[in-house]
Amino acid sequence: MHVPTRAARSELVEARIAERVVFVSADALLVRIKELCPFPFEELREVLGGATAGEVFWVQEEPRNQGAWPHVALRVGHILEKPLVYYGRHGDAVPAPGVGKLYRAQQEVVIKGAFEGLGS
Repeated sequence: MHVPTRAARSELVEARIAERVVFVSADALLVRIKELCPFPFEELREVLGGATAGEVFWVQEEPRNQGAWPHVALRVGHILEKPLVYYGRHGDAVPAPGVGKLYRAQQEVVIKGAFEGLGS
């Protein structure tokens, strides 16, 4: 059985976690990293050690060139035997578009994409 694994950070997932719990627990492992420094190498080894069968994603609401992605991408490679895949907004000069409606639409795309295929 192919089980996708999602490693997620920030309010992005918390915004919808209540309606996603069944899907996440049934098909995936959702890990929220609360502290990045010092980096939790041992804790992630413990949690992700069994994630060799599926894909491992980093999900964040900030653009790719911001947030924790640059920091995490360099470090998780020491734990996994495969690449960590980024899922979130494309790189941008600003952390949010500044228009609430556009921000919510972008956030919804990230949330739906991160959970696509789970529970099916």
